Amino acid sequence: MQWQFPTPVEHLDGYAWVKSRMSTDTPMAALEFDEEEWDAERILRHQQRYLDGGQTVLITAAQHIDSGTLVAFNELVVGEDRTRPTHQEDTLVLKEHRGHRLGMLVKCAGLKVWHEQIAPESPKAITYNAEENRPMLDINEAIGFVPIAYEGAWKKVLDA
Repeated sequence: MQWQFPTPVEHLDGYAWVKSRMSTDTPMAALEFDEEEWDAERILRHQQRYLDGGQTVLITAAQHIDSGTLVAFNELVVGEDRTRPTHQEDTLVLKEHRGHRLGMLVKCAGLKVWHEQIAPESPKAITYNAEENRPMLDINEAIGFVPIAYEGAWKKVLDA
């Protein structure tokens, strides 16, 4: 299942649900974060910022057939100048649906449609990932992504 912004109304709640799980389901070493709250209204505001900035976005999602819920997704973004690099934003497979190659599926399906139909003139895609997330790094490497930079994340908890 794929869509470009705006997300079809029937998928707003499901997309909001999987977006909220980005803050809790991705490996982040010893960093802990509260689950972000995403709902249909926040999704629409988020999408509008992309559209107002002249960006094109493609979301590729996997839907669990029996329940009808979205269980994995990938986002690709490019600015108005489609000869510039594409940015691969969030990718997630819900914890309870891992082990079925859904991460590889949503990434490859999105990149294929992106390259063939949406931004064939974009020369490359840039993605990022935590070193602790070896399963997603394995997928990225299998697809052909190579490291170009490293960065660290720090967190300070302030007493209330």
